[in-house]
Order: sequence, then C-alpha cells, then structure tokens
Amino acid sequence: MLNIYNPNNHDGDTTKVQSPKSKVQDGKVDFGKYVDPTKEFTSQDLKWSFWYVKHKALLYRIMVIGLISVNAVFILFGLWKWGSYLWGWQDAQKVQESLSASIDYTGLHPHFTAQPIQAINTQIFSSRENKFDAVAELINPNSRFLARFDYYFIVDGVKTLVQKTFLLPGESRLVAYLGINDGAGSSPIVVLENIKYERISAHKIPDTINWQAYRLNFQVSDFVFLKSLAQEGQNTDAIQFKLTNASPYSYVTPIFYVALLQNGQMVGILPLRLESINSLETKDIDLRNFVSNLSVTEIALYPIINVYDEGVYIP
Repeated sequence: MLNIYNPNNHDGDTTKVQSPKSKVQDGKVDFGKYVDPTKEFTSQDLKWSFWYVKHKALLYRIMVIGLISVNAVFILFGLWKWGSYLWGWQDAQKVQESLSASIDYTGLHPHFTAQPIQAINTQIFSSRENKFDAVAELINPNSRFLARFDYYFIVDGVKTLVQKTFLLPGESRLVAYLGINDGAGSSPIVVLENIKYERISAHKIPDTINWQAYRLNFQVSDFVFLKSLAQEGQNTDAIQFKLTNASPYSYVTPIFYVALLQNGQMVGILPLRLESINSLETKDIDLRNFVSNLSVTEIALYPIINVYDEGVYIP
C-alpha cells in the first residue's frame, strides 16, 4: 500500500535504504583495487601519494633537524680546530721556523757526500835525455763514488796539457804527464778540475772494493831488470816480466802504469798498453828504459781500467 508519508518508499515498504555516504563511513576505502582507466596512475602510486601527503610535515621537520645537526657538527669542529691553532700559535711558529731552516745534511752525515780526492807524493822523473815525467799519486777516499775529472801539472810555472781520467771507489793510483821538455829538480803541482762523482748503488754492488779487486786481479811474476842493452845506438835497460790476468774477465785495450821501484822507492814510470788480454792469459812484457844509471829492484802495476764501463770487456 502506498504510504504517502514515506518519501523513500512509495510502495509502503518500511525497509530503510542506506546511502553511499553511509557505506563509506562504515569502513576504510580500499585504494588497492583502484584501476586508472588511462593506465598512467597505478594503485601503488596512489598509495605512496597518500602516504607522502600524510607525512609531509614530518619529513620536512626531519630534514630541517638533520641539516641543523650537520651544520652544528661542522661549526663545532671548525671552532675546535681554530681554538687549537690559536692556542698553539707559538708552537706552530717554531715548527714553521724549523721546517724553513736550511740544514747541511752532508755535514751531519758525511756518508752521503763524496770526500775530496787526495793528491800525495807528487814527483818528477827523468825519462830520457832532456825529457821528464811528472807523476802524482791520487787517492779516492770514497768507497761508493766513482770520480771522473780533468787534471794537469804545473812545472816551473808552465801548465801541461789537460788530460782526463777517473778513479775507482777507494782506489789509489798514479796519474802522470809524460815527456815534459824541462823540469829537472822542480817540484810539480797537480791540479784537478771538473770533478764529477757517480754514486755506486749498494743494492747493485754491496762491496765495491772486493767487486773491483775480483775484476782487476792482475799478477806480476818473473820480473827481470837487464842493464845496458844496446838498442838504436844508445844504451837501454830492459824491464821484463810476466803479466797474468787471473780474473774471469777479458779486456780490450787495457792500459797500465808500471812504477819502477828501487828498494821500495819509486824512481821512474813506464806506460803499458795491450791490444787485449783474456781471462787467465799470461803475457810476456818487455819494456825499455832510457835513463842511465838507473837501478830497478821491483815494479808495481797500476791498471787504468774502468770496470764499471761495459765497453772495456771483451764480449
């Protein structure tokens, strides 16, 4: 029966009809089932958007607090460093002065610098008629430095020609200028110039002295001094001996100085140059001396071989 007093039920049914608004209020809306007709906005995107809008203020506060905390840490650290610097200003000045000071480490540690070459026993000898030889013994006191240099003699105020040579580490050897026209009774002076030192690495050669001696193992035997041999119209003396290369190395064009000794005192010098000498080879040496009234009882051999130069060895 039609109930004219009920606007929602014209047929007289007294059952209440719930509106959509009342259904929403009864429970939460499930956005997970939302489907975008354009397929451009998923339900997950919608869910994160609602979460961001809900927590936006909280996220802003967290970001501000984090930035303030980081700035506070940097400010406190800067204040601490500046305070430390200003508090230790005098100590910093002392450190700066000590670092800027120039220290002569070579004076504190002579091991790291080369010592000067020593010249001893400079003499002049007669080599033949009106000819003289100026001789000096040089010592390289450095056990780890090879020395290269120029040298010349001054005899009676006259300078000889400049010659080049070297001294091995720790070596004591003669240098000479042969064939000076005048100089009898004079006292020659040896002058060294353009000295350059080459350090020998201890990693490559721990013991330079023994390393050199092993390669310069030359032995002299059967020495004979023959007096007054007639040669080319004049009397000459013969210095004969055997020279043995007892080292395991062969050399090309080795050069030697042969010091002539009389009862341990040097009375002359002769040069010796060989085309080559092989390992364990023995050569018969026959030298001539043109100085009259000279007596030689023994000789001393001085090799002039730079064993640090690969060019001196026979391949």
